[in-house]
Amino acid sequence: MNDAAAMSPESLSPEQAQEIRDRLDAVAGQAAEAAQRSGRTAEDVRIMLATKTQPVEKIRVAIEHGFTLIGENRVQELTGKADGLADLEHEAHLIGPLQRNKVNHTLRVDSCTCIESVDNLPLAEKLHNRLEVLDRSIDILVQVNTSREDSKFGAAPEAAAELIESLASFDRLRIRGLMTIGLPGEIDEVIRPSYADLRQLRDRLIGDGILPEDATELSMGMSADFALAIEEGATIVRIGSSVFGARPPASSPT
Repeated sequence: MNDAAAMSPESLSPEQAQEIRDRLDAVAGQAAEAAQRSGRTAEDVRIMLATKTQPVEKIRVAIEHGFTLIGENRVQELTGKADGLADLEHEAHLIGPLQRNKVNHTLRVDSCTCIESVDNLPLAEKLHNRLEVLDRSIDILVQVNTSREDSKFGAAPEAAAELIESLASFDRLRIRGLMTIGLPGEIDEVIRPSYADLRQLRDRLIGDGILPEDATELSMGMSADFALAIEEGATIVRIGSSVFGARPPASSPT
């Protein structure tokens, strides 16, 4: 377990724990309001705890408060925190890029129910083949680079249909929807299109019979813009700094 994950219970005061709970409640309220603006209910949106470099004790407070979905960017943290959270009912999604040589490590984590960052055929094939050996299946989201930034992972929107059609033969992978990372910034009119584009892409792919009808998940939006993402149809939003505060530095690379 890395240093960030090894925070001891004594290092989190009752006041700090309560602050996390209060922030979670505030986020949930904002998410519910945004869902209502989009013609949906709070139950239509899941709040994911973005726990990159966050210590286990902070994560435990949030899970015990009823926020049981966590998202990890790094396989090392996903595996390193697993023991410290094993006694709590929760599920984890891998939301960062997955290297093929880390597939086995990822699939060893029982709480990991979804890989949100599948964006290429070789990775999907590696996942499928390993799952065949394990005789199990896993949920996936296809990551799409709707912002078209060179620095971001994800299939190009125009390549998503071909990729998803290629995944059809991998019956160990259950496609649940799409994921994207929006444009950074503070101007709604700049950020909104990358989220609207993902929703429209999902609807088009379902309408064309390329995505399964139940593959409706849209994982998009973070602490700074989650309400906007919900307005555009997000079903999963990632909340980190607005609940936990600034991220501690990572102790080592994945």
